[in-house]
Amino acid sequence: MVSRFRSALRLVAAAASPVAFSLVASNVAAAVPVGDTVLFGAYANGLPYYDDAFLALEKKVGAKLDIASGFVDWDYVLGEERDVKLAADGARVLLYSWEPHCTKHGCISFRDVARGRADRYLESVAASMKRFPYVIYVRPWAEMNAYWSPYQPGSRRPRAGSIEEFRAAWRHLYDFFRQRDIRNLKFVFNPDIGKDPQNTPIADLWPGHDPKDGHGYVDVLGMDGYNWGDSQKEGGEEWVEFEELFEEGYHVLTALDEKAPVWVCEFGSKEPKKDDGTKGSPAPPDATHDKGEWIRNMLRSTAFPRLEALAYFSAYRPNSDTARDFRFDSSQSSLNAVREYLRAHRQKPRRPRREKAGSR
Repeated sequence: MVSRFRSALRLVAAAASPVAFSLVASNVAAAVPVGDTVLFGAYANGLPYYDDAFLALEKKVGAKLDIASGFVDWDYVLGEERDVKLAADGARVLLYSWEPHCTKHGCISFRDVARGRADRYLESVAASMKRFPYVIYVRPWAEMNAYWSPYQPGSRRPRAGSIEEFRAAWRHLYDFFRQRDIRNLKFVFNPDIGKDPQNTPIADLWPGHDPKDGHGYVDVLGMDGYNWGDSQKEGGEEWVEFEELFEEGYHVLTALDEKAPVWVCEFGSKEPKKDDGTKGSPAPPDATHDKGEWIRNMLRSTAFPRLEALAYFSAYRPNSDTARDFRFDSSQSSLNAVREYLRAHRQKPRRPRREKAGSR
């Protein structure tokens, strides 16, 4: 599906020119369905450390996916041979949740990052990314606003800190690579779109612009969210369509930056044909809904004119209170919807947009 865009995915003389091709067209007209223009990809178990499940998923859906999504900590050096292989000669975009972690020696907090205590690791990433021929999108501290996140500012958790320390850490991280002219590492500001009152307001975390030269600190606006399904009377959850799930978060994010593209970086839907919940988090079968139609409705939506990418979470952890069967192939209906979309749109020409390669 993305063979038409390989030239756009490579950096075109990035070191010499501030101009590169965008990954995908913007939905300029609000009437354009998101499925007509977005990059479409997924996470599968193990990425990027192991690609077996992801390659099996591509085989099941009958197409190479545009985006390979994964989760890495700050021991992982971005842009090395594993990433070169996964990028498949530029046919796939790499999108990683980039997660400062804890070791036996302690945790990496916002203050540690802002004060340069992780710079040795970041130097190794910068050196690797200078050699890497494609672009990697990272979402540092993803879902940091959520009350359950290890990164929620103000939570006093060891990997967190205050709101101001979060903003300082983000700015340090962004400027670290900007100052080294690393143009192929793009930063995704990626909160969770949940509405729990214990969540930190998204706007409070926005890193803003540099007061000296006005440069921004964000390349892409990201959002995560899930349809947990109808738990009926026991769990308090209701079936929610994609458009309803993301519309409010989309408007919150786009109000923070009038130009940055929007990506849905992590999302999924319960499989209503089965009980994929637990005693503590019930998710009984639901005869009134269909996951295949949920996917089709998503792709037909015209509510998100700046949405440029969808990265689905195609995984399942049975017997987990914090999971559902989100896999593409949780039912034949779901799998058929994905296959139909990829088959129909693999041959459709997209409208690449020319723009500056980030703010750096």
